[in-house]
Amino acid sequence: MTSGFRVCRCRIKILPLIVFVTMLVLLVRLGFWQLSRAQEKRELLASQSARLLTDKQPLGELLAGDNDLRYRQVVTRGHYDVQHQILLDSQILNGKVGYAVLTPFILADEAKTILVNRGWVLMGKDRKSLPNIELIPPAGNIAISGMLNHFPQVGLVLAGADEPGDGWPTVVQIINKQKISKKLNQPIEDFQLQLSAAEPYGYVRDWQIHARIPPEKHTAYAFQWFALAATLTLLVLWISCKTHKND
Repeated sequence: MTSGFRVCRCRIKILPLIVFVTMLVLLVRLGFWQLSRAQEKRELLASQSARLLTDKQPLGELLAGDNDLRYRQVVTRGHYDVQHQILLDSQILNGKVGYAVLTPFILADEAKTILVNRGWVLMGKDRKSLPNIELIPPAGNIAISGMLNHFPQVGLVLAGADEPGDGWPTVVQIINKQKISKKLNQPIEDFQLQLSAAEPYGYVRDWQIHARIPPEKHTAYAFQWFALAATLTLLVLWISCKTHKND
């Protein structure tokens, strides 16, 4: 009776080895980069959430400094320009399509204009009939409070999406500062003020802090890169290693 054992011999040429090592390093680095991005997003969201707990600051003081204004809680005084309102199209809330109502607000003693997002209204049966914006703030200077934020964005910007329509209220799908300023005949700030839910003369307001790509998605991407690295390693070992029987 004879017996034997099997030995595994791995052979790989220099050029394929260089390609393998290069690809492996790249995949692993991409995985760790995604993990670092996930941590950065967690820290950013934590910082932004902390801003919601801070006291409201006068908007004029923030504008005078060089500050990161996003998610700042502010109070300000001025008056609404209800004759020139903007309906931001294609805004989704709870699976329904509607508009965000943005109303110019001229700051008292600042000679500056900021667009106040007064909330969400449901779209009618078709886009030819605009919603009735019946909540009209009083004339004259009033105090309002809210949160500063970027203008809403969309994933795919179509040609002409930032062109204001004729007349008032005007409809756009994305806010272009230069074009809106031209339409209003006055410059506007680079950001919007999301009207506090406690303030009157607003519509549906469900302001949330979010990141375009949340930390969880970065972590999922990292797992995919590490999985590809592991798959590549196993594939190379399977191709380059052969089992031989020794007697």
